[in-house]
Amino acid sequence: MVVETLQDAQDDTREKLLAAAHRQFADRGFYGASIAQIAGEVGLTKQALLYHFKRKEDLYSSVLKAIAERLLAAMRAGVDPAKSAEQQFEDIILGIYTAARANPLDSKVLMREILDDQRRDAPPEEWFFRTYLDEIIAALDAVAGMAKLPRSIKLARIYLLISTIEYFSASEQVLRRFYGDEEYAQISADYPEELRAQIYHLLERR
Repeated sequence: MVVETLQDAQDDTREKLLAAAHRQFADRGFYGASIAQIAGEVGLTKQALLYHFKRKEDLYSSVLKAIAERLLAAMRAGVDPAKSAEQQFEDIILGIYTAARANPLDSKVLMREILDDQRRDAPPEEWFFRTYLDEIIAALDAVAGMAKLPRSIKLARIYLLISTIEYFSASEQVLRRFYGDEEYAQISADYPEELRAQIYHLLERR
């Protein structure tokens, strides 16, 4: 049907705009990226972009929401009721690591978001990463002895893990430039085991 074809075309344009915005926000941050640059990357005018997203803030919000959904999906994929709570928590963190390596632009956007603090006035329903953090805390609470810890300590430990993951993922090009492709490949091969060591250390501190 013509209506379905038109909707498909609009959906395709929207996805292309989101992909372009993802790249621009990763490279330039919220303040450095412009509507005109994002639209131009996919061959559209600024006015055409504003048909799909009324403001740059709306486009940015959609990019962050997509990142949060990818992280949640990666985290939930590590949940296997047949495994111990400790093993599930480890799998969840390693799943986050796998997702970060598969989507390095996500890590760059997140780091710029923290530095820019663009969404400090965002309404609660747009705190997309709150669910992500709460579910990691719930997984940690399932490990014997962890639920009794103050929430602040649990968040500090979780941030220690996910921040090192995101920082490492965002640092790929820098590490390649500093140390070369061969040594970077070895660093990448060693990293998961070092991450596991950090997870074990965290779980032992009850």
